[in-house]
Amino acid sequence: MSPDPHTGMIEYADGSKVWYRDGQLHREDGPAIEYADGRKEWYRDGQLHREDGPAIEYADGRKEWYRDGQRHREDGPAIEYANGSKVWYRDGQRHREDGPAIEYADGRKEWYRDGQRVQTP
Repeated sequence: MSPDPHTGMIEYADGSKVWYRDGQLHREDGPAIEYADGRKEWYRDGQLHREDGPAIEYADGRKEWYRDGQRHREDGPAIEYANGSKVWYRDGQRHREDGPAIEYADGRKEWYRDGQRVQTP
C-alpha cells in the first residue's frame, strides 16, 4: 500500500507501472501492476481480483486466478503453470469435485476437497 492516499499511476525507473486508488492497488480498465519483466497483476480495492481472466499473468506463461484476494476459479484450474501442471482452488483452498485438484505435468495427480487431501477415488 502506498504511504499516502495516492490515486493515480506511478512509473518506476525500470519501466514498471503501478496504479492506486485512495492508497490501494486498484485499476478498473487493466492490470494495477505492470512489471518491467512482463508480469501483470489485476487488483480491485487492494486485493488480487479479476472477473474475466487470470489476476496474475507471468511472462513465462504461468497464470493465476483470484477472486477477492483468494485463489479461486469456477470453470477450470486457478493456477496453470507454463510446464502444463494445473491446480484447482475454490475460495482459497485446493478443491475439485470432478477430478484431481492437482495435475502435475509428469502425470502425477492429487485429490483435495475443501483444502484437505483425500485418497484417490
